[in-house]
Amino acid sequence: MFRQRFTDSLFHWKSDDNLLSEKYRTLLPQRPMMYLAVFINILFLDYVSAPRIGSAAYILPIVVCGVIAVRVILLWSPQAAARVLTVAQMRSSMTATLVVAFAISIILSAWGAMLAYGDGATKAYVSLFAVLCTISCAVSLSSLPLAAYIVVAIGTIPLSIALLSTGDTMLASMGANILLVSPLVISMIYRQDQQLRRMVETRSDIAYEKMKVSDLAYRDSLTGLANRLAFLDALKMASSVQPSRALAIGMVDLDGFKVINDTYGHRTGDELLVETAQRFQRLDMGDAVIARLGGDEFAVLLRDVGGPDDAQRRLVRIANAFDEPFVVGGHVFRLRASIGLAHDVSGAASSLSLINRADLAMYEAKRAHSSDIYTFEPEMEARTRRRIMVEQALASPVENDLITLNYQPIVDAANGRIMAFEALARWTHPELGVIPPAEFIPLAEQAGITSQMTMHLLSMALRAASAWPADVGLSFNLSAAELNSPSIASRILTIVSELEFEPGRLSIEVTETALLSDFVAARAALSALQRGGLRILLDDFGAGYASIGYLREINFDGIKLDGSLIASLIESPAAHDLLVGVLHLCRAIGAPVTAEMVESAAQHDLLRDLGVQKLQGHFLSRALTADDALQACTDNQVRTLPVQSSIVFLNKRESRKVA
Repeated sequence: MFRQRFTDSLFHWKSDDNLLSEKYRTLLPQRPMMYLAVFINILFLDYVSAPRIGSAAYILPIVVCGVIAVRVILLWSPQAAARVLTVAQMRSSMTATLVVAFAISIILSAWGAMLAYGDGATKAYVSLFAVLCTISCAVSLSSLPLAAYIVVAIGTIPLSIALLSTGDTMLASMGANILLVSPLVISMIYRQDQQLRRMVETRSDIAYEKMKVSDLAYRDSLTGLANRLAFLDALKMASSVQPSRALAIGMVDLDGFKVINDTYGHRTGDELLVETAQRFQRLDMGDAVIARLGGDEFAVLLRDVGGPDDAQRRLVRIANAFDEPFVVGGHVFRLRASIGLAHDVSGAASSLSLINRADLAMYEAKRAHSSDIYTFEPEMEARTRRRIMVEQALASPVENDLITLNYQPIVDAANGRIMAFEALARWTHPELGVIPPAEFIPLAEQAGITSQMTMHLLSMALRAASAWPADVGLSFNLSAAELNSPSIASRILTIVSELEFEPGRLSIEVTETALLSDFVAARAALSALQRGGLRILLDDFGAGYASIGYLREINFDGIKLDGSLIASLIESPAAHDLLVGVLHLCRAIGAPVTAEMVESAAQHDLLRDLGVQKLQGHFLSRALTADDALQACTDNQVRTLPVQSSIVFLNKRESRKVA
């Protein structure tokens, strides 16, 4: 092992580029010192020898000193200092230094031997100067071990032999001393070389680790795309060299990813993200940077944009990447992306505000459930400020308690008796005013607080319904987020049991939209609720294309017609015929029908004549407070009210959304 390391130290031309560069960098300032040491020692050596030899002693030293002087001037010149050499040039320069050191060693050794012919004092002086010159040169050449070893060997061995052969005890002792010290000098030079090698190796390891850390710092570990930090740096750099109109930012969010990730597990979600990133990387986006900012959110920096249309065309390629389904773990998933675009945003104060504007546009696309690319518009900021305020209010337990329930009667079409109430969430905020359920429930789902809210409102509704007559039921809606929860059925049944509420009086309303996100999980939850005695109603029937399939898959206890089937019932014969067909289908499966959004006497009479069993809408009654609902039940117990007696006329139709 030592032999191999020692051999490696001899051949600088076999060193790797990093080690050779470091050797050259270390040697560069030492070479002038070596030449100066030789110059000084030659002068003193000639000064001591001149009285005996005469002026001839200065001939060769003057020539050597002249060469050395020229060499030092060249090495210390500004041109030499500013010159940047390649590794090959460094290797050649070090080889030249090796040759020069060898030549100087031979010349000095021969000159010193010639001068040593004299008395004992002269020999002692010559030996002293020769050894000092040799050690100085060797130390200066420590970065080039072979040259240092040659200098030590040629500069000390002949001189030591000559001193040992004089027969003079003092001179022989000097010769022996030089022979013993020389290996120590060589050992010191060897250890310095090994230390330099270790330093270079350590530095290389550190540089490699820094490179890996830098790559990790700027690379998303899951997808291999650029990460948020890399994206921000690229945006900052692009903003400094390009006009704002030449830049555009796209924000991309995967619709439906959260449900898949929660249902099928994070591994499936990760594989979806990786496949998405691979599709993005295969796209021809021009001069662009695509990054994953986190979760299922991606960002695209478009540089050298020709205009809004150019930015739109390039982002359309991102949208088209989702045309083909994703196959992961034997499952087939169809994803769609909500994409927002911010272009020519010269009024933005910072890079972060550019991203924020694109994010606002993306949120508008997501809110609209649209596959179109939405471009930022200033009014989006006002809507976003309100959304943020609503989100903050939802996060506050005190303000969250302001969410209450109203109860809209569902009446028997034949006699007007109240058969049930539908619980409707209502939120009037002291600063934001009325916040409709269609606004705050999706935000609650995004914040992950629908579970707590749903259970709280269900408990409130069950307590209110406990005071109603035993034949009056309660309808309560479940959102998609809650319906797909594995524990939803057990939690609802637990609350019903704890409050000692008759399960048959509680109806759970679900829409086909809620069923679409994960039909298998939804069907399992609904089956468990039915086994617990609850009734399951399909709400908004007729609003989508898949409802008939659900009628075959799930045994619903009732059907609630979508309001769109009722709205144009009187004016449109086609709407009338469509409703008749839907009612025939409901009768075929034996499911009672409830028509909601009944707004006029004509609609009421026609629906009753068509055989609809239950009616609900503002023509019959607005949504009531808990106290008014209890009073309406009491009136029903006293006498059967004619339909007209429960009419409450409103100028503006109340927005309806179930908790």
